[in-house]
Amino acid sequence: MTRQASATGAGRTGHSVRPLFRWAPLGLAAALLVGCGGSDDDNNGTPPPTAGAFSIGGVVTGLGAGKTVTLQNTGKDDLTINANGNFVFVTRLDSGIAYAVTVKTQPSGQRCTVTQGTGTATANVSNVQVRCENLAAATYTVGGSVTGLAGGTLVLQNNGGDDLSVSSNGGFTFGTALAGGTGYAVTVRTQPSGQSCTVRNGTGSVVSANVGSVEVSCGTVVALPEGDWKQELCVVVRPGTWGRSLWRITRQGDNRVAGQIGVATYADANCTGAGTVAGPLTGVGNVAFDRNGSTATLTAFWGLWTQPSGLTSRAVWARKGSRLCIFGDQIPTAFPTAVSVESYVDTVLPNKTCYTQN
Repeated sequence: MTRQASATGAGRTGHSVRPLFRWAPLGLAAALLVGCGGSDDDNNGTPPPTAGAFSIGGVVTGLGAGKTVTLQNTGKDDLTINANGNFVFVTRLDSGIAYAVTVKTQPSGQRCTVTQGTGTATANVSNVQVRCENLAAATYTVGGSVTGLAGGTLVLQNNGGDDLSVSSNGGFTFGTALAGGTGYAVTVRTQPSGQSCTVRNGTGSVVSANVGSVEVSCGTVVALPEGDWKQELCVVVRPGTWGRSLWRITRQGDNRVAGQIGVATYADANCTGAGTVAGPLTGVGNVAFDRNGSTATLTAFWGLWTQPSGLTSRAVWARKGSRLCIFGDQIPTAFPTAVSVESYVDTVLPNKTCYTQN
């Protein structure tokens, strides 16, 4: 009984061992596969290799000294450049990203253009060309109007040249235009026969527009006063001596005089006779007349009085009959016409403050 039981147990044990031994290699292979990560699903979380970053740049030429130009790449990444040479934008681009270099802010007085400024980044870009050139300076004309011209020919100049012949009243414009900031000075080179023309508003600087405010007034030549002119008013200078204020006028051309003042003394209370000039005269500068006008009985001269100190003021000289009246003016003039001058002269004549050559 005992041997049978053992035999039976041994037989069952041997039967069970054989299947385990037979499948062991398959189980080990499966375990090895799992341990090596052989599943396809395990590759889904691995990122692809990253692309390289590339710089965008080029060369600036022609930029003026002290000037700046601001560039952009694709409307941003501002880059301000103040000298010629190589440039590189700060922001780098990944492979396949488009670039477009443009000028955001032009340099003063110049225009910069970009070539080879667009493309796609596949390597460092260094061939963008930015070329700057000076802009042509804006120019402006100088002109104005002529009045009073009576049939002759007037020749005007600007800055001592650019001669312009004018034979009728109306507008005029010099042929040579001037760049902004350039000064101009309009003068009369040749007077028309029998007339004298004067220029007002003839000097200045061209800014950013055409100049059309120069005024040229022509009139019949009227001789300016000259010689000694004594005030009609006779006053006591000292006991037994009377005097009249004196103007000694020296002509310096058709439209300019120099003046000296002093006193002519007399031995009688009516200041009769020629009188005696007392002591040296004092220079009071000169007057440059820029226009004249007339009524039936008066001729008026308007001008700029420049004193020896350099101080300037407007003045009006008026001749009515044998009298010369001298008085100050202002800007704009208080006496725009010969009629208004005569109206004022008529009010001062009774005061004997005008001058005669008697």
